[in-house]
Amino acid sequence: MWNSKEELDIEKAGDDANKLVLLGSALKAGIFQALGTEKDIATLNEELKADERALFIVLEALCSMGYVDKSHDRYIIADKARPLFLLHGEEYVGGYLPHLMNILKSWLALPEIIRGERPEREPVPRDIPVFMHAMASRPDTIAEEAVSQIMIRKKDAKNVLDLGGGPGKYSRAFVERGLKAVLFDTEEVIDYVSTTFNLSQIESLTLVKGDFTQDIENVFNEKFDIVFMGNICHIYSENNNRKLIRHVYNLLNKKGMIAIEDFVRGRSPHAEIFAVNMLANSEEGNAWSEAQYREWLTDGGFQGVEVIDLAKKGKQLILGFKV
Repeated sequence: MWNSKEELDIEKAGDDANKLVLLGSALKAGIFQALGTEKDIATLNEELKADERALFIVLEALCSMGYVDKSHDRYIIADKARPLFLLHGEEYVGGYLPHLMNILKSWLALPEIIRGERPEREPVPRDIPVFMHAMASRPDTIAEEAVSQIMIRKKDAKNVLDLGGGPGKYSRAFVERGLKAVLFDTEEVIDYVSTTFNLSQIESLTLVKGDFTQDIENVFNEKFDIVFMGNICHIYSENNNRKLIRHVYNLLNKKGMIAIEDFVRGRSPHAEIFAVNMLANSEEGNAWSEAQYREWLTDGGFQGVEVIDLAKKGKQLILGFKV
């Protein structure tokens, strides 16, 4: 992500953007997956049901970039590209690139948004598989860092509610620490992640469908030691975040903890640019300041508010305790 100290070379940025779109397009078209073994154009064309002219031009461009190798008119994915697009390790970006393509599409509507127009956005359910795979592709160390910081400060926690937990990265990390976790998300998300990411097979994890922007206190028969809100507050307005925090207070046990992970404006080097992403991709989202988070939590009844910088993603943890 950009930060304010970086100089932008517009010509280079444009060239990088072209390359990024090319890589994302090749990935979505199945080219990298198909080139796990060596193939000629005719075989690849038949397998992908592609346009032969387009396939040749794209393959040659990928070769010039070093992501595909060519020998005797046969193509194969390059060694440097395998961990990026085929192997699901720390370097894997295959889950994130399709989501990034969607983001870039929405950013192109910024001129209209700046003028106060409201461009039509694609229905959310259509993007759920892409978005969930993007979230799941993040390294486990990102979730582990946040969960470690939380558990240092709440050693006696027995259970946790993961609001909007999506593919379950954080829920898994909490379960691995011995907690019972409840992952709460929309019906469409739960239906997808329960099988795709095998969340329904995790013994100490319960999946609950619903809308956490509503009166969620009535959904649960239990209260929680921790309520975790990862990547939520940047979606909503100041008033809606205040409401959500008040609901969370009522879901917590005495001395329970609210834990919010997000980009904090003025503290994260990525917050201001990320706020533009929320302008392009949400109705009321933004990046909020530390002073705003502290005010929301204090007004919501929380004490001992603390803001912690996370190294792995340039985000912050905002913590508070119910008295």
